[in-house]
Amino acid sequence: MGAVELFIINHYQWAYLILFVGMFLDSEAFFLTAAIFALQGYLDWPWLASIALVGVLLGDIVFYYLGRYFQTTRFANWLHGKFNSYGLWLDKNFLPRYAKMAFYSKFIYYVNRITPFIAGWHKMEFKRFLKIHFYADIFWLIIMLLAANLLRFVLDIVGAHWVLKRMEFIFPALVLVFFLGEYIVKKLFTKKISKTLLKP
Repeated sequence: MGAVELFIINHYQWAYLILFVGMFLDSEAFFLTAAIFALQGYLDWPWLASIALVGVLLGDIVFYYLGRYFQTTRFANWLHGKFNSYGLWLDKNFLPRYAKMAFYSKFIYYVNRITPFIAGWHKMEFKRFLKIHFYADIFWLIIMLLAANLLRFVLDIVGAHWVLKRMEFIFPALVLVFFLGEYIVKKLFTKKISKTLLKP
């Protein structure tokens, strides 16, 4: 029995707290790791889904209010000077399509954090923001639950015992995979913006 599996068995309440905090860090990696234990019956699916949803939504709200706060600080002057050209792109492309962007961004770490920040920065009405992100987060949760069910087949092929015994290595590997994947998407996203700005 691996160290992580032993911890979950003896301290499953802490596992839910770690999952909640993980929604502010790397939500996909933390959720799928927790899902592996839920598939083995160590964690409860309704609690898992509820905590993940609340955590992701609160994360969005925190970044929204960070955007509102920093918009009135000296940091805003620095940000305006450094990213002034991107501001034009945001006004023309990002903000008018904010609802669609909120859904897409749930799966891109870089954009996922900056999307609610931009909404707060531009003082989007909070009720509208909350409605958009509530539905976007439910969409994210549904996709994650589907992905978790795919994990069931992986566990059947590889062997659940083999995976659980090596969770202290598998979790960092999941974080690395998501980080690298999202970093590539970030670069493509930034490149696309840059091309748009260069157009006459």
